[in-house]
Amino acid sequence: MSTTSTDQAALSPGRAPGVLTEPEPMTVRSGWDTSVRCPVVPPDLQDCAPAGTPVNDDDPRMLYHASLGMVATPDVEHGLKVARRLLRVNRQSVQARVHVAVDGERGTGKTALTHLIGRAHQGRMEQLCGIDPNRIPVICVNAPPSRDDAVNWSAQIAVFLGWDLYRRDIDGKAVLRTKDWTGPAVHVMRASKTRLVLIDGVDRLRDSDIQPTFDFFDFLAAEIGLTLFWCGTGAREILHEARGERSPALPRPADTRHIPTPRNSVPTLWVSPLPYTEVWGRTLNGFDEKLRLHHHKKQGLLEHAALLYRVSEGRMEHLAPLISLAAQISIEEGGEAITEDVLHEAAAFLDRIPYDT
Repeated sequence: MSTTSTDQAALSPGRAPGVLTEPEPMTVRSGWDTSVRCPVVPPDLQDCAPAGTPVNDDDPRMLYHASLGMVATPDVEHGLKVARRLLRVNRQSVQARVHVAVDGERGTGKTALTHLIGRAHQGRMEQLCGIDPNRIPVICVNAPPSRDDAVNWSAQIAVFLGWDLYRRDIDGKAVLRTKDWTGPAVHVMRASKTRLVLIDGVDRLRDSDIQPTFDFFDFLAAEIGLTLFWCGTGAREILHEARGERSPALPRPADTRHIPTPRNSVPTLWVSPLPYTEVWGRTLNGFDEKLRLHHHKKQGLLEHAALLYRVSEGRMEHLAPLISLAAQISIEEGGEAITEDVLHEAAAFLDRIPYDT
């Protein structure tokens, strides 16, 4: 299985190469657009400081290795393919309203896959239609932590759109301009041809927030023709529950009562810990190709496959920062190669000590 060019570009984090800046969050439009339009370009070793040269934190390779992005694992490739097909069929439909769950154990890369799907979709739209400042193909929001009052999703969308939610009263205190941004949000999303909304962290929702959340986004989907991706551990069951509440049991014809009532379908993209098989080797080789170290030999990470698996437990949330930190340590200390000692040092910093040490 292979990824398209826009899918492949989405696998790299969005950041101007060699520039020491704090990346903006993906839940604001400017940060999201940067992640789509500015994929990191690996520095050329021939243009970098020679091996052993002391480097600063703003060295291009230190910045580059800080975030190596994702690798196209089988779950990632499958998720991108299925999402691309769903979005393609929904593109011309005014009745899309497709709810998709991105589910799996913690630390497996669900959020990363969800963002990849959105970035790949926007990349395809901008290839087809060009970059238009008035077009917002994708909106990305994150479930806020539980509070005493209900979750204000319209405010989350307003934040993504870059609206100023507060004004100063006569005493100079910041007060909300309005509590409900739904009407303006629908107007802007419809005018800007928004077709995809990513909702991350749904597992943080309180039980009392699940139904109002689903109702809000289902309304948006009906008004605009959206495809919605719900990300979080247990997202599939959360959607089943919400859709079940909206679909009460109705009387059925007598001749069909012996047939089990079909359960509300929820298309689900599963993200699992990587198995210690050839998949693990391909994943390590994928990261290996991203490294820019003077003395690191090709497929050198395979020599530490067992150690990397014990430390990361096959979870992308642990593997990616482990390799990033190890690469930075090897540059800082002058070894310019990821060795077992460097991996142990990186694991200690990340509190991921291998079980057998």
